[in-house]
Amino acid sequence: MMQRLKYFYKRHALTVTLLFFGLLSIAMVAIVYLQPNKILSGSDYHFHMNRIENLALSIKQGEWFPRISYFFIGGMGYAAGLFYPDAFLYLPAILRVVGLSIKESFIVFAIAINFSTFLITYISGKLADFNKKQALIFSLMYGLSIYRFADLVNRQAIGEVSTGIGICYQ
Repeated sequence: MMQRLKYFYKRHALTVTLLFFGLLSIAMVAIVYLQPNKILSGSDYHFHMNRIENLALSIKQGEWFPRISYFFIGGMGYAAGLFYPDAFLYLPAILRVVGLSIKESFIVFAIAINFSTFLITYISGKLADFNKKQALIFSLMYGLSIYRFADLVNRQAIGEVSTGIGICYQ
């Protein structure tokens, strides 16, 4: 039996690894966010939810690259995109446009961030000449780190968490 599992893993290592990252990403988010009628409201929550909502409304109006987030400062507007690029927010914004609630779009976004983090750190480990096992451990150490997880679920510091993805990829 063990021999068959090893043979299966050798033949399907990438698929098994991606499936593992996907399930782990969902589990991490489900523990916190998939509670009935609840979503955490961290220090950056409203700021980033306003950014997502503004981007979704802009897309609905045909403006794909808005310069001013008019949702801010009582309708006066704020150029949030200058300090926090919107590139990573297009996924939840498009999900809002298609009809998902802000909570649902944020949950999908959080899962995508986790999955991307695991995948990119795994690839980075492989590029650093780690073997599969070492790259997996490297990916798990970074992806499951308490500080990164607290940034995502407690503070909801989307700018900081998504910037980590870009840094790992470079």
